[in-house]
Amino acid sequence: MATGILVTALAGIAQLFVLSARFTRMSGTQGLALVAAQAKLEMLRSLPLAYGPTGDSITDPALEPSPPSSLREDTEGYVETLDESGRAVDEDGDVAFIRRWAVTPIDHREPQAVVIEVCVFRAPAEGLAPVSAEACLATIRSRQP
Repeated sequence: MATGILVTALAGIAQLFVLSARFTRMSGTQGLALVAAQAKLEMLRSLPLAYGPTGDSITDPALEPSPPSSLREDTEGYVETLDESGRAVDEDGDVAFIRRWAVTPIDHREPQAVVIEVCVFRAPAEGLAPVSAEACLATIRSRQP
């Protein structure tokens, strides 16, 4: 009887060990995705969205509005492939993550502010919506004098 209890307890401990390892691996992946999303978000936030000396609008080309589907599908100019450490690689390289972003003006007539969204997906990411991403971040950037 004591042997049966011991075997049952050891089986439970082994199962907890396997689950623990799985969750640790998942948290590492999500942490890396979060860092990759934040890095892109900060890079986009650092680009010019301002007024010139004469009051004309200055907008970096990377902050021009993106197509509406840029977070749901790979859209040229709004997607990057990343390796296991989060560095940008060619599509032919060892792709572990797909980083997509969208730039959406709050007012479509003359954008004085834009919403910047960045999502990082585990590769392959075909057909995945932002809700399936490992990490998504968003911010609002307003035009500064």
